[in-house]
Amino acid sequence: MPVVLRDRYELVREMASGAMGAVYEAIDRTTGTRVAVKMLRPELAAEASLRRRFRRESSILRSLEHPAVVRVLDAGEDSDDRAFTVMELLDGETLETKLARDGAMPVAEAATLLLALAGALEAIHARGVVHGDLKPANVFLTATPPHVKLVDFGLSKVEGLDRLTRTGELAGTPVYMAPELFTGEGGREPDARLDVYALGVLAYQMLAGALPFDTRKHPGQLMFDVAMGKVVPLGSRRPELAPPVLDAIAHAMAPRRENRPASASELAREWQRAFGLA
Repeated sequence: MPVVLRDRYELVREMASGAMGAVYEAIDRTTGTRVAVKMLRPELAAEASLRRRFRRESSILRSLEHPAVVRVLDAGEDSDDRAFTVMELLDGETLETKLARDGAMPVAEAATLLLALAGALEAIHARGVVHGDLKPANVFLTATPPHVKLVDFGLSKVEGLDRLTRTGELAGTPVYMAPELFTGEGGREPDARLDVYALGVLAYQMLAGALPFDTRKHPGQLMFDVAMGKVVPLGSRRPELAPPVLDAIAHAMAPRRENRPASASELAREWQRAFGLA
């Protein structure tokens, strides 16, 4: 017997699984369309505070209408007390898959994607949401326009609420995590500059075809390198890049958050000038 949520969403197959939950392809029996359903893990759903966070984030994201943010269509709980969010089903591949296959991207293509992502971040930040886990696996490249979608808000932070993590756990992917998450220098409250930093790392990776840090190192050493800003210079890997591009990406990846662009919109304006698109 297929699993059907709220007598409407029939789960077809699991597409991805993570620490917070799993994502399934499903059929909306009401409309006949295929959708994606993200379900909170049962052991997490048992905690009232996490359920409230899951519902609140779904509600905020459902209200977002931005072409580079995955659309949330529905959210709720079924008769078996399972918390879920229904999203548009995307056709294409992740940026992670593309980079692994093709390596460094042409400058013009990278610039287009980066500015679209900056716009998506600006939209969610305006709603008081920090994504908190921006990385190639969470950037989806669609087969048809608008071409790029920001997905997976499982570690996102809603303004005034704790991050959706266990107390004492360091969540996220270390190489994309802002140094203040390791050092505590920025205080306990994450802000938009968390995502600004991660987008800077993404920009470096898209243009270099490699990460700015040596990920073969022991995790403790890797975190030290991130905290100290010990990056392999982007210009050494892509010497033809214009100095304004190198400077703009270094600015986004500044180890101290007060030295970064204060917002995604400020970052976008700087990158438009650097890439000659202003």
